[in-house]
Amino acid sequence: SEATLDPVVQEQMLYDRALASYKEGRYEDAMEGFNAFLKRYPKSDHSDNAHFWIGECHMNLKQYEQAILAYQNVIKDFPKGNKVPSALLRQAAAFGEIKDKTSARLLLKKIIKNYPKSNEAKIAQKRLETIK
Repeated sequence: SEATLDPVVQEQMLYDRALASYKEGRYEDAMEGFNAFLKRYPKSDHSDNAHFWIGECHMNLKQYEQAILAYQNVIKDFPKGNKVPSALLRQAAAFGEIKDKTSARLLLKKIIKNYPKSNEAKIAQKRLETIK
């Protein structure tokens, strides 16, 4: 049974299961899984990723406001994390979807300024040119 498993293995299994649901396009299940994961392992190394994937679930479900909030959790709670540039980029995309071009532009500029060497900055630069 799961109870006898190493806690690290349990943690990884819960995360992997939620991610598998996401990859299968079962976004509601994935969100449930990631939320359960965050409740159980709030200090996990995977916490920023879990918030990020919750954002991606909302994006796929066209729930853009909720997506923006999920990405905000990544940015706010894990400012030093490696997922921040991606979260900013996806947040800009979500603002684009709800026709808030001003916020989208600000976020893209922020990526270029704060993460100039990142791949995300290259993408942000291209997107800025398309937002009129």
